[in-house]
Amino acid sequence: MKTHLITIPKKKTEQINWVKPINNYLLSIYGNTSTYQNDLTSFDKLREDIRGVNADNTGLKLYFKYYSQLEILDMKIQFSSLNKSKRIEFVWHDAFQNDIIHSQNSLAFEKANILFNIASLLTKYSNNKYIESSANNDKTLIAESINVLKQAAGIYDFINENFLHAPSDDLSQSTIKFLSALCLAQCQEIFTLNTINNDLNQSKNSLISKLCKSTSILYEECYQMISNEEKEDYKIVDDFEKDEFLNQPDQEEEEEEKKSKFVTAQLDSSWISILYFKFQFYKSLAFYFNALQLETNRKYGESIGFLNESKLILDDISSSTIKAISKNSGTVYEILDNFKYQKDVVNIKINDLMKDNDLIYHDLILKNANLNQLSPMKIAKAIPLNEMETFKQISEQGYSNFLNNVIPINIHELSSYYSEEKSQLLRGEIDYFESSNEESKSFLDSLNLPQTFDQIKQSLLQDNDEIPFEVTNKIDEISLKNNELKELELSNFNMKKQIRDQISQNPQLNHINKVLYDATKSDEKLMQLIDRGLYEILSKGPQSNEVKNLFKPDQTLENPIQEISLLDKDDSQEKQIKIIENFLQDLSKINLTKHQTIDKLKKMIHSDDISDVLILNSRQKSNNEIKTIIFPQELNKFKPYTEKLDSLISMSKIILKDLKEQWEILLKDPEIKNLQKVTTSKNKKIIENTQKINQFYENWKQYHNGLKKGNTFYKNLQNHITQQLNQNSTQLYQQPPLPQKQPSQQSYQRPPLPPLKQSMTNSSHWSQDSTRSSTPNNSSLIYDQPSTYDPDMYDFFSKKSGK
Repeated sequence: MKTHLITIPKKKTEQINWVKPINNYLLSIYGNTSTYQNDLTSFDKLREDIRGVNADNTGLKLYFKYYSQLEILDMKIQFSSLNKSKRIEFVWHDAFQNDIIHSQNSLAFEKANILFNIASLLTKYSNNKYIESSANNDKTLIAESINVLKQAAGIYDFINENFLHAPSDDLSQSTIKFLSALCLAQCQEIFTLNTINNDLNQSKNSLISKLCKSTSILYEECYQMISNEEKEDYKIVDDFEKDEFLNQPDQEEEEEEKKSKFVTAQLDSSWISILYFKFQFYKSLAFYFNALQLETNRKYGESIGFLNESKLILDDISSSTIKAISKNSGTVYEILDNFKYQKDVVNIKINDLMKDNDLIYHDLILKNANLNQLSPMKIAKAIPLNEMETFKQISEQGYSNFLNNVIPINIHELSSYYSEEKSQLLRGEIDYFESSNEESKSFLDSLNLPQTFDQIKQSLLQDNDEIPFEVTNKIDEISLKNNELKELELSNFNMKKQIRDQISQNPQLNHINKVLYDATKSDEKLMQLIDRGLYEILSKGPQSNEVKNLFKPDQTLENPIQEISLLDKDDSQEKQIKIIENFLQDLSKINLTKHQTIDKLKKMIHSDDISDVLILNSRQKSNNEIKTIIFPQELNKFKPYTEKLDSLISMSKIILKDLKEQWEILLKDPEIKNLQKVTTSKNKKIIENTQKINQFYENWKQYHNGLKKGNTFYKNLQNHITQQLNQNSTQLYQQPPLPQKQPSQQSYQRPPLPPLKQSMTNSSHWSQDSTRSSTPNNSSLIYDQPSTYDPDMYDFFSKKSGK
């Protein structure tokens, strides 16, 4: 069994120019519209393209896209301001009377006509799918056809609810309600016929009778929306009788109200006849299938009564109705075939059942059968516009791709207010976060954690005599250069001794005494830089016992460090240390997670933009409603982060409390107490001796450099003496003989040499007392102060040669 579906005609429109008015408006606001030219050109072309689309997916998507962009335009631009200078004229033809033209400057008029055409295309698309499914016996196409009609009904409902006071008959509320009801009736009809066609063994007669009743009711609703005047024009009114399915209008209702409920559009004459036929035909089917169900239940008298009622309804459909249907420009042979077939089937069934009842059952035949006992089953329900997947996808793309940066001034103001709300939220969370960190740090500092705990763990290790790495390197250097330093000391001592001998043997060298005297004094001061006793220890290297003893704790303390280790601890102490370690690790993880959470919250808040949400809601809600309803809802998206941060801080406080308890238990352990004493003593020695060795190392470097400079100085002094002696010898041979002295003249007396000072020779010349002298001041020491070590004094000869 097949049917003929009514398709709603599409409205025609005239071309308009969108580019110039929108461009002028944006130019007045932003000053530069170069970034919007592609959008405007595409939008204008899209308006032209929809005028000739087909009833397929491509055509529907183009219409949905254009309507979506109209919505965006309406939300982002004040159309009244856009339409001030040069008004845009929207021209649309009546869908049912093409020669009637309506024009308005209202954007709402444009949107209503676009939606009307979308619904019209959907009815054609549904019809195409239904015809295709009948040819291919494809159930998926049946389902698609039903779904598309539901969408068309949803669009008509949207027009009815959102566009009032239509200027044309085809957009009036009564017409739109009629078209929505028509889509649902045809949707119910397709489903009903599909159920009948698939029930070959007639096991669903009860269900089918209920579906047929609902189909009849829906078509009757459509039929009653047509005025009696129109019915009379097409000679249909005489066929209609009051039906028990619907409550008729109150007879006392005012005439004006009656007229407002009737379709104002000029419908095709065949539509009225088809609606009347279908509402009667499916009522007849409801009686028929209910009769089949009664027969199955062996209620033959009642079954015959319902069959008689079904036959009566079919017989009452006049030839004038059939003729009116035949005048339809489309193919309606399915309806006529169904009608003839069903009349034959009912007559045959009545005759067969009457014979069986007369001969066998003798059941009392029911008179005045009705379907009041049968409840209708309506499956047709409109799909709202905002639930249509295609429209939602196109709208989401449009919001991000069309006039993306055009934001109304009132939206800017609301966005600024919302940004302040976000900033307050973020500041509060950051303060909460930083306060938590400060509290945790202060709490751990008060317990000397984790520093003291790390010291305890380090002290429990068996290798407790390690010398600081930086100190080890310095001791290594001192040890490696020990032999070199001793050779320099001996070399300098020998050279000074040779120089003194030469001066004593050669009176003409007496002037060298002053230089040698000053050098010797400088050597004595240089020698005082070195703590000889400490030098003897360090020169043996960092692995020597003498050096290691410098860093060992006081032996008077009980349980020295090297005798304490985790191997000697009982299980309870090990567990206690492990518990504290776990607590500290948990705190570290919590702190890391807190930082990550607050960073994610910052990033999310800074990237959050609800301009589109504000634009969508600004037309339906006041600014106060947006602030009190939309803003809290949007701020809720940050709630998971704030709740997580709150949970982490609460966990941190619990762990700190437990950590304090376990830490106090560990510190009360007698061995740990003694271990802390030993560790404190060792650390104190390490600090003291590290400072002492560092200071010694600086003096040692100065001492070593001084020896090398002194060695060079004494070599140069020897060379100078040799040159003087050679020069004097040459002059002696060249001079004439001197006259003899007079007996009365005294001979020349050589001044005494300065006392010979012993200096840097060997270790036997170093007394323990002399090594304890304080380190001299190294600043601004000059040669003219022989009692002070002057590092530059040994440059005496190099300075002379440079002059």
